[in-house]
Parts: sequence; C-alpha cells; structure tokens
Amino acid sequence: MNVLVDTSVWVGHFKQRNERLAALLEEGRVVCHPYVVTEVACGTPPNRRAIIAMLAELESTPLATPEELLELIERRSLYGRGCGFVDMSLLASALLSDQTLIWTLDKRLESLAVELARAYHPALHS
Repeated sequence: MNVLVDTSVWVGHFKQRNERLAALLEEGRVVCHPYVVTEVACGTPPNRRAIIAMLAELESTPLATPEELLELIERRSLYGRGCGFVDMSLLASALLSDQTLIWTLDKRLESLAVELARAYHPALHS
C-alpha cells in the first residue's frame, strides 16, 4: 500500500523528524501529488530547493480532471464539508489508485479520507 502524504504531515516532519514517515520513504511507499509539492514550495522548508526536488522526484499519484473532481464531489456529497480544491484533488487521486491511502493531520480531510476508506493511520498501518 502506498501513502500519499499531505502537506500538513510534511510540515511537521520538517520541524521534527517523523520516524514513521522516514521509514515509509526508505521503503519506497511514499507517493506525492503535484499540489502538495506546490504547497510546500509556497512555504519555507529547510533546504528548500533540495526538499522541493526530493518531493518532485517521488512517484506521482494519478491526477483527477476537473470533471472527475466535480463528479466525485456530487456523487459522494462532499460539498460543504470544509475541504477545498487541493484536499478534494488528493482524495480523488487516492481513489483513482486502489493502492493509495492519505496521511494527513488535517481533521476535515482526515474525516473524508476515513469515510472513503482511504485514510492512513501510522499506528494501525505500521
């Protein structure tokens, strides 16, 4: 099972090394989404250029088209639940791959990932 790591987890890892994330990286189980790379690029991670390059080199998740996103939001009634475009894009990407779970610290995204059976919980999946 691959793990799509949300920006919130990366930011925490940059502040204090997350051993579970480090292990997943070593195992080659971390996948990335271009929007996560872009969100990280908007901030000031340590060794900014190297971090952005490392994230960009990770295997990328499938990208949902705008039409697929709209369909997902409507079909699953995901509107009005506190998640925006990037969060919905991550959910759609995880759903497009049968082998991808989302690891996030964002409560609203986590709630939807649980509902869609796409949530990664380090304590349960170690």
